Amino acid sequence: MHSAYADERGDTGYKLEGGSSPRFVLVVLIPSSPESLLDKITEARRQLEKPETYEFHFSKSDEAVRKAFFEAIASERMHVWVAAIYKRRTPLELQAQGKAGLYIHAITGLALRAPFVLGKARLYLDAKGKHKEFMQTLKNGVRAKCREAGKPDQNFKEIRGLNSTHPLIQCADMLAGAADLRAEIGKSLWWDKLSAKSVVWWEERLAEK
Repeated sequence: MHSAYADERGDTGYKLEGGSSPRFVLVVLIPSSPESLLDKITEARRQLEKPETYEFHFSKSDEAVRKAFFEAIASERMHVWVAAIYKRRTPLELQAQGKAGLYIHAITGLALRAPFVLGKARLYLDAKGKHKEFMQTLKNGVRAKCREAGKPDQNFKEIRGLNSTHPLIQCADMLAGAADLRAEIGKSLWWDKLSAKSVVWWEERLAEK
């Protein structure tokens, strides 16, 4: 059974002139060997002489930390799927569905583009700000959207929250930061360091009506 780990960059608000982020970027990470990836993250922490409690977060990392982290995990085989939703052109119908609607839209979009069946996979999201009922709403919403698309087996078996202290959620955070940078300027040194990744890259720029 696959385990997937996800984190996001940007917020789910639509008041772009009031400070909301222009994009919502969700990254789903599926490591081929979670144990090996955990070892590489530990190796990066030791190289930086950080304590065991140190957490990797892209927005809080300087160039030296990013370099050590991405070089440490560069050779790890992993699936990395990216949904980059540009909110300025998001339909009003989706905007009306709020935070849950945007998450469901992004998760479903990636699930339907996945290169293998997800019916037995568990998806873990950073639990911060996401209560149990919210997770159930996501699971039900993604299931319904996959059924509507005629691909019921692409629904994740479970969607759960996982504390941000978990190293694989931190890894998803670092990947989300690198992906957001690539979406913003068209390139990312950190993203390009991942030599063994299998990528689904989905950018949604809906035409204005």
